[in-house]
Amino acid sequence: MSVAMTTGETIQEARRLEQAPPPSLRRVRVAIVSTFTAEFLRPYLIVAGAQRGLLVQPVFGPYGQLEQELFNAASGALSSAPDVVLIASRLEDLAPALVDHAVGLDGRDVEGALQQTVARIEALALGLRRVSTAPLFVFNAVEPKLLPLGLASTLHLPSTSAVVEQFNAALAALARRQTGVFVFDVSRVALEVGLENWADPKLQYMARVPYGASGARAIAQRLARYVRATVSPPCKCLVLDLDNVLWGGVLGEDLMAGIKLGADYPGNVFRAFQRQVLALRERGILLAIASKNDEADARQVLERHPDSLLRPEHFAAMQIHWQDKATSLRAIARDLNIGTDALAFFDDNPVERQWVKSQLPEVVVIAVPESPLGYAAALDESGAFDQLQVIEEDARRAAMYGEERQREVVRQRTPGVDEFLHDLGTRLRIGQVGADVLPRVVQLLGKTNQFNLTTRRHGAGELQRLLDDGAVAMWLRAADRFGDHGLVGVAIAVPGPEGAWRIDTLLLSCRVLGRRIEDAFLATLRMAVKSRGGRQLIGEYLPTAKNHIVADFYRDRGFEDLGGGTWRMPLGADASAPTPSISVEFAENFIMGE
Repeated sequence: MSVAMTTGETIQEARRLEQAPPPSLRRVRVAIVSTFTAEFLRPYLIVAGAQRGLLVQPVFGPYGQLEQELFNAASGALSSAPDVVLIASRLEDLAPALVDHAVGLDGRDVEGALQQTVARIEALALGLRRVSTAPLFVFNAVEPKLLPLGLASTLHLPSTSAVVEQFNAALAALARRQTGVFVFDVSRVALEVGLENWADPKLQYMARVPYGASGARAIAQRLARYVRATVSPPCKCLVLDLDNVLWGGVLGEDLMAGIKLGADYPGNVFRAFQRQVLALRERGILLAIASKNDEADARQVLERHPDSLLRPEHFAAMQIHWQDKATSLRAIARDLNIGTDALAFFDDNPVERQWVKSQLPEVVVIAVPESPLGYAAALDESGAFDQLQVIEEDARRAAMYGEERQREVVRQRTPGVDEFLHDLGTRLRIGQVGADVLPRVVQLLGKTNQFNLTTRRHGAGELQRLLDDGAVAMWLRAADRFGDHGLVGVAIAVPGPEGAWRIDTLLLSCRVLGRRIEDAFLATLRMAVKSRGGRQLIGEYLPTAKNHIVADFYRDRGFEDLGGGTWRMPLGADASAPTPSISVEFAENFIMGE
């Protein structure tokens, strides 16, 4: 693995990857502009990217020329049409006085300099957005190894430590308000490496490289995770074994009284791992069990063991029996209505892991170490659940699956579809896409596969460009008597010649399919386009391996087949159509037309 490679070995491996890249690697172009010599990162980033399934192609602009590189689409850094842009900067370079002379500045001087520095970064982000839609990552600040006031540094304000903390907080606030801008937490990376091992003085003073081999390797490994998170959605569900994973020992041999789970070692190791798993659920990752065990005995532990943090209600699906694990994973995906490629599998048995790899190569099989002491780190370092933002819908996802089980009970006891839909009392709220919902909209664009007519993966910058060019972009929220599904639909239509508007995107989350919500959403899109002077609506169906369920969507709704997956509907007086059993209201920002 690359962590054991010397710098020379890393350079050789990077050259091999560039000269003969494995076809399985996904090509990603990364533009890096910096305030220091950043090219030292190149081989480390290429190797770290390959470990994450990426063929990273880094392009470096001349250091110290941030505006020149980011404001010009033809610059050395941007001419490659990068998928990701990184500003690798140091606070020492952006605002030297804040680091070198913080002790001599009063509070107003510090605040003014901080505002000016953050304003420059914001201007860089806005300038980039005019020429590129690529997501932008920005280094935050790392504390210097030597503090001017020594032990008194933390007691004196303003101090270098306090200035770094204020700058990082201001940069985080900037990222929250600017779409497509993210903080690359190099401060955390330096903390993990340790300031003693962070820099190589010779490189720092002779080549303007502020980190040594250990720092470069750690930055590259973390950056590879950030880059992968921009191009690949996270797994939706963590599937766990039970014995020697959620507790120590084998339940069938040790019984509930003999398994290791509690406040003392080694039981506290498994309890800590359960805590980490529960934290994943709280941010929206579904949990499931695939275990060869007696189901009644396993449920008894989850229900009654006093030291188990995980209870049956925390799991969206359970497969506890004596069949093979690949069969269990297929059943879990079917129960949750997600693809098997949305599953991550955690099992301590290497034979089981290899079996799943051979039968379901699309499943993320986490490399589990022999010692439970390494479980938490293995789960985190897998990157299976890496995402750049966690939003409201994520946090409610696990609860939504519980609500869905209640809907299924009603569905089974209701004689017909119409009666079921009437009993649900579905309520829709539709609005225009704006900054407040952009993160969720981009998330849906990136991960929705089944009900997605075109599967176009627009990022925030590209979506903003469509809006600036006059596109209609709508979001849809759905709720019923069992709960709120959250924001589950996106529709985008772009104007064309002679009043022909093209449906760029029409998608719905799989959890609201089969309830005629799609008809109400399409009717609203037709109304919005017609009110803007549209005379006809052009629909596209671009087939993928997963969206076959919508192959006949336009045909079934009266569109004319133009061939090649293209469909047309004139927008006459009947551009709106009521949908029984569904009530629709519009958000305050929804404008039907000029």
